[in-house]
Amino acid sequence: MSSIYKYHSIPSDDDHLNDENEDEDAYEYELDELGHPIMSSTKKDDVVLPHKIYDEEVPLDHDKDKNLHQGPDSLGSGHHINLVEVPFATAPDGQRITVGDTLPEVKAVALETDDPDEPCETIRSYVLGTIVASVGTALNVWFGARQPGIFISPFLAQLLSYPLGVALAKLLPKKNFTILGKSFTLNPGRFSIKEHAIIVLMATVSFPTATALDVIVAIRQPAFFNDPEIADQKGFQFLVVLSTQFLGFGVAGLARDYLVYPSAMTWPLNLAKLSLFNALHRRKVNEYGLVTLPKEDEPEQQDPPVHGWKISMFRFCLYATTASFIWFFFTAFIFPALTYFNWPTWINPTNKKLAIIMGSVTGLGLNPIPTLDWTYISGAGLTPLITPWWATVSTFIGASIGYVIIAAIYFTNTWYSAYLVPNSNQAFDRFGAYYNATAVLGADRSLDVEAYRAYSPLYFGAGYNVIISAYFASYSAILTYALLNHWTDIKKGFNTGMRRIRFFRHKDKHQDAIHHFPDYDIHYSLMTRYKEVPQWWFLVIMIFALVLGIIMCEVYDTTMPVWGIFCCLAMVLVFAIPTGIIQAISNMQMSLVILAEIIPGIAIPGRPYANMIFKLYGWVSLGMALLYVLDQKLAHYLHLPPRATFRAQMWGCTISSFISIAILNWQFKAIPDLCQPGQKDLMTCPYYTTFYSSALLFGVVGPQRMYGSLGLYKHTLWGFLAGAVLVAMAWAAKKRWPNKVTNNLNVPVIIFGVMYFAPYNWSFVWSGVPLAWFFMSYVYKRFPAWWNKYCYVLSIGLTVGAAISGVVQFFCITYPGGVMPAWWGNTVQFSGCDGIGCPLKEMPEIGYFGPGPGEYL
Repeated sequence: MSSIYKYHSIPSDDDHLNDENEDEDAYEYELDELGHPIMSSTKKDDVVLPHKIYDEEVPLDHDKDKNLHQGPDSLGSGHHINLVEVPFATAPDGQRITVGDTLPEVKAVALETDDPDEPCETIRSYVLGTIVASVGTALNVWFGARQPGIFISPFLAQLLSYPLGVALAKLLPKKNFTILGKSFTLNPGRFSIKEHAIIVLMATVSFPTATALDVIVAIRQPAFFNDPEIADQKGFQFLVVLSTQFLGFGVAGLARDYLVYPSAMTWPLNLAKLSLFNALHRRKVNEYGLVTLPKEDEPEQQDPPVHGWKISMFRFCLYATTASFIWFFFTAFIFPALTYFNWPTWINPTNKKLAIIMGSVTGLGLNPIPTLDWTYISGAGLTPLITPWWATVSTFIGASIGYVIIAAIYFTNTWYSAYLVPNSNQAFDRFGAYYNATAVLGADRSLDVEAYRAYSPLYFGAGYNVIISAYFASYSAILTYALLNHWTDIKKGFNTGMRRIRFFRHKDKHQDAIHHFPDYDIHYSLMTRYKEVPQWWFLVIMIFALVLGIIMCEVYDTTMPVWGIFCCLAMVLVFAIPTGIIQAISNMQMSLVILAEIIPGIAIPGRPYANMIFKLYGWVSLGMALLYVLDQKLAHYLHLPPRATFRAQMWGCTISSFISIAILNWQFKAIPDLCQPGQKDLMTCPYYTTFYSSALLFGVVGPQRMYGSLGLYKHTLWGFLAGAVLVAMAWAAKKRWPNKVTNNLNVPVIIFGVMYFAPYNWSFVWSGVPLAWFFMSYVYKRFPAWWNKYCYVLSIGLTVGAAISGVVQFFCITYPGGVMPAWWGNTVQFSGCDGIGCPLKEMPEIGYFGPGPGEYL
């Protein structure tokens, strides 16, 4: 039986508070499974969170609070620290619990105090941010065309920009300068964490290179559509890049009330970034593993030990980075078989069924020890030391379900799948070879029906068909989940957003927002001291992006109708909040890529350019929007002024757009055979090729021939119904039988696990599960202080070490022409049936499977 708590609102002498809050009122409520209060009083909308700062001595009971990281006031023993005055709850044992309080994992890494005078937008932060964003963008664009590619991670930028900032703090003069009556300095003192955050914000939004480049390359290059007349025009390039980048930025700003301000929207990836910030800036950590700020007169001293560990976060991260750096030389260069550790198939390399069941390269990956490489464990997006344990379990359940379904389809030869590689994302023809889409492409870049009927229909492997069905299920599941589980929050966020627009001239509009949304936590209360970014700023940016997109459609021969841009915007607006909620709580990013390919394939058939551009605005704009929201939440935790965050993101987005276009055009001139198979510098453009192939499949051949009423794969459309029904059943079960299992049952995340195939497999998910259990469950519960202090920096250290090692290997070994001599340890993983992909069934004597020429749609 759950305990009943008393809620108390604290009076304040701030003149903007309501008079009715001057007297202390009490309300009864219960705590939910996350420790958040469930208010039952109808007066809960009367709660106002004041932002008066005061000093308070925080008493702690060490015996009672041994798991203090799960308590809301676990800020350290005996530290005299600044707190924000917020309403609180009194538990039956007398503990004070804050209403709308932050979650334990957030408390471990995010300070609940703020210094508004700390330098933020300084000359050196913008200079360093511009340099880091420009260099990172240039490298990512250049090497994005290479196979294998190199990606400069924002984590790497976060790590490397710190010593640069410290160096400038020591080298730049501290003299004040006056220009046009305004005084400024190049060196405001110590390199602050807020300055560092400004640099990281710019890097995060700029490093993922504009996917609009895929469209430009696919249209221009001779290896693809070979149409430089459109792609070489600078107007087209700037319009398509800027419009997609800023469309996502505008949507992100409108989503703040749903995805940034509520305390439940934690965005786990940001917690790792916060931990790295704490380690680099050497913030104090108390005996409970929580970051704190010492008093100004407190002498420098070593952090107290946590569970016997005395090492600092910074040194621990450095050791993890060094170890990962060295080990990645073995897994990536010396002994690559440790990465794809498909040892079961080495027992009998020619056994087809063994390779299909347990293989890690082309098989389904039922391997108990699949890898010894951290990049394999975390490379598919499932970061086991950051993702919440419940989300990892849900994903693993989904992957296991997907494995069973794929195996059943494959071994029963459903859809002729046994004639193909079981777990490939490639399209095949009736001869079992990769589909040659150019063979059915007419002179006007539309489908040549006669050539298509003479050649072959499209066939996909069992794994790809299952993930397509899972994609369909995810779209209905996400929307249904958001409506059933977060409708109240969405409605409140909408009302708050409309109130911001309606009262944007009101001085205390941020207080009005708190008044109507008590789920906001102490971090939001701290942020109320800063000027908010008005909603209409983001509306203007979104309209500006739409205008650029419309001009692009009207001026250039893209075959994309203007209404398609508005259709994409509607799709982004509909899915932004539901997909953002899933990512914010689970660290799993759902994708609209299949939906954004099928809709134009049906509505704008036979137009590959339109298909690519529609996908760009519908899929990429949503991804960029969530990336901006991710950054805004990071700034929220670090208490950056919202307008400083706005300017940093705008600047990072702008410079990355121009740098991307400049580097791409340089590539066109410097590498005449760019994207050609066998290009001597390995600039074969694997990602651009995928974009081009998808345009041919969905834009030329069209989804009607695959998923229409007469299509071979029409039954995958049942995924739409299945997703909605499963979510509704899970929601009903939670209402009928509320318990730990039903409360943590998240159907969209389970469906996300089903998608971990083609080209990934079961082993990619399973490889992280033991680590996730050990750190995110066992250590989290048994050694909470250790988990608070070291878990996230361990994950960051392993990731950054491998990233640095990969860059060093490329520039020092691979690029100069160095190769590792062939030996068993770098060839065995790609030998045998798992390496080459042996289909289960042999090709029939007639030389093909399925309907013959002219016998198919």
